[in-house]
Amino acid sequence: MARGGARAAGGRPGWVWALPGGPGCAGHARRVIADALASLDVPRDVVGDAKLMVSELATNAHQHAGDHGPHELWLYFGEGGAGEVRCAVFDALADAALPGYSWTSGDCGRGLSIVRELSEGRWGMVRALSRLGPPVRGKAVWFAVPVHGPVALPTSGP
Repeated sequence: MARGGARAAGGRPGWVWALPGGPGCAGHARRVIADALASLDVPRDVVGDAKLMVSELATNAHQHAGDHGPHELWLYFGEGGAGEVRCAVFDALADAALPGYSWTSGDCGRGLSIVRELSEGRWGMVRALSRLGPPVRGKAVWFAVPVHGPVALPTSGP
């Protein structure tokens, strides 16, 4: 299901996976990112944090942009390439803004605060085009995962 050599945000090489619609989206994203990061020798505790963060982003895409596909999962190098890879969830709800943060705003709205905390503030949103199939305008919400030592994203999926 991975598309090797695909271009992720900013034209960087990386991996791209289609995310299924529906409530299985987050579970699928967790499994895929865990396998991909493990293949890059990312430490298990960092993989655990990444699984939680991608689950939050995939859940948001399903809940708030469920009718605005395609939904994709991207893994690519961050700014400067060294020291981090970025994981992003793309959806085609291009005009949506990121909601504000609140730890006390009721039963929802905490997911992006979790992403902010676990990523140590290395997260954000970019306007982008989808990478699988015909280009579709949308947004990608991303977070950074620290990596140690040289890492090369392969030209084919994990």
